[in-house]
Amino acid sequence: MRLLLTAFAFLFVSSPAAAEWWRAETNNFVIISDDSEDEVRLFASELERFDMALRYLQNMPIGEPQPTDATKLTVYRFGDVGDIGRMAGASGVAGFYIPRAGDSVAFSPAREERRRSMTVVNVDRSRNRAARLDAVSVLQHEYVHYFMMQHFPAAYPAWYVEGYAELLATIRFNDDGSFHVGDPPQYRAQQIFQLRQFPIEDMLDQEHELSGYEGYQFYGTGWLLTHYLNFDPTRLAQLNEYLVAIGQGEDSLTAARRIFGDLDQIDRELREYREGNFPGYDVTTPGYVEPQPQMRRLTEIEEELIREEMELRRGVGKDDAAKIARDIIRKAGGGSMPGQSHALGLLARAYYYAEDYDNALAVGERLMEVDDTNILGPLVASWVAAERSEDDPAWQERAVQYAADALMIDEHDPRTRIAYYYSFLAADMEVPENAVIALEQAFDTAGSDPTYRVFLARQLLFEDRLGDAKAVLQPIAFRGHNQGSSDDDEERDPTKRPPNLDEIMAEINKGDRDAALAMMDELIDWEEDDA
Repeated sequence: MRLLLTAFAFLFVSSPAAAEWWRAETNNFVIISDDSEDEVRLFASELERFDMALRYLQNMPIGEPQPTDATKLTVYRFGDVGDIGRMAGASGVAGFYIPRAGDSVAFSPAREERRRSMTVVNVDRSRNRAARLDAVSVLQHEYVHYFMMQHFPAAYPAWYVEGYAELLATIRFNDDGSFHVGDPPQYRAQQIFQLRQFPIEDMLDQEHELSGYEGYQFYGTGWLLTHYLNFDPTRLAQLNEYLVAIGQGEDSLTAARRIFGDLDQIDRELREYREGNFPGYDVTTPGYVEPQPQMRRLTEIEEELIREEMELRRGVGKDDAAKIARDIIRKAGGGSMPGQSHALGLLARAYYYAEDYDNALAVGERLMEVDDTNILGPLVASWVAAERSEDDPAWQERAVQYAADALMIDEHDPRTRIAYYYSFLAADMEVPENAVIALEQAFDTAGSDPTYRVFLARQLLFEDRLGDAKAVLQPIAFRGHNQGSSDDDEERDPTKRPPNLDEIMAEINKGDRDAALAMMDELIDWEEDDA
């Protein structure tokens, strides 16, 4: 039962190792970028300010550092939009992020073509139809998703998930430490002002099937509706009531009609709203202290292997991982076993992803000898031992011991607790209570990872804790709209597709624990085969 990975390969047009790379660390981020020291420092400072703004708006403590780098978001910032697009496998992508327990990453371009400012303060400039989506707005939009899933997970409808991220992505910082909320996203101007407004009744109906055109409209009208509801006190109270209602399982359209009243009236109000000046407000944070990123230049070996590092953290398939392993060995001086801790950690990871378990274990154990502070040594060794325990139970004890060794290095890294739990699950053994507790303890720092939520929900179903399983799955199962054609009305062919989370949630809602658990195991098996 191999730990699940997202498999993607990508190519660079230029060699990223040819640039000067800096590492900036703040309370909540690690930035690795091929830019000047001053530019990387400024970028890290502003990104930390964005996190501070989100925390202040949600009445959360500000200024407390994450306990470990593993619980910070790592942002690789390099190249241009073309490089990021090639990494994502789609042209025009200006940034993206991947939520993984203890290993969340984002990718953003360091250089963009010059364009009109994205900061907007009045309605005329908000209708700048020539504006394009910029990298900072993309990163901030994606970080809102990460932040909300980690700290405030709930069954939000899709229009609100995207609309709220758009609302906060345009936060504007002032020199005195305050910030402004409410600027409209210029890059959505065409969707908002030139396209037909998405009918509000359809938007609020989670059963409505989106066409391709509506999917494009969705972001603009989603932002407009979210902005309107958040800046009107009466409507804001209704919005909060609505989100609670659908979170408790009420039909979305029924709840909308009951709480908002005449939806045609909201349609009319929204058309009027977009023709006026969009409101906003400045927020002053008491005792504001400018973030001070900790800076260092990457070492020679780190710069040499930056391409391989980013590929591995982005996620690669078996064949690409094998090639990366060969590249690491070549760049680290040849021979089967590099001498540097950083290179060994990357190599162990590459061998594991390539399913070359003998070499992965050998490199992991060598890393434990070379550097007893590098968590990848015992962590990869535990993963390998867990895989081998499927056929030979004698490996299970070694998997447990390696996971315990990793825990001693960094008790705050959620991967250590997940590895401990996995060492029993992979061996098809009864999972002891302390391993279940370890899995649940990882939730505080791993909750943004959908794969982790699936494993946790599976364990909760096994224990017949249907209510807890529902709460864990609901934020990733609830989509708010059907995307394209669906065969929900037809009996599923298990040879053609796995069960989806909506179908598993339906069994949970019916109280059928056995059916939900069987479907969850089937889903996990399908994803492992595809990994």
